[in-house]
Amino acid sequence: MILLDGHNWVWTIHILLVAPMLILIPLAVIYKTKWNVSDNFINMLMYTLIAFGIVVFFYHGNKLRKNI
Repeated sequence: MILLDGHNWVWTIHILLVAPMLILIPLAVIYKTKWNVSDNFINMLMYTLIAFGIVVFFYHGNKLRKNI
């Protein structure tokens, strides 16, 4: 599968998971009352985004360490 070959899997994850999370979280906060979004759901989205950030930090940090 071309989407998961080589370095393409990183871009696929960013397009399918990270970008929608970056769009969904601010929308959930802005339209919290209109969409009847609970605080627990927003907290879950925030913690998921933090986890993605930690994984990306270590992944890219490791790649940088290997290239230095």
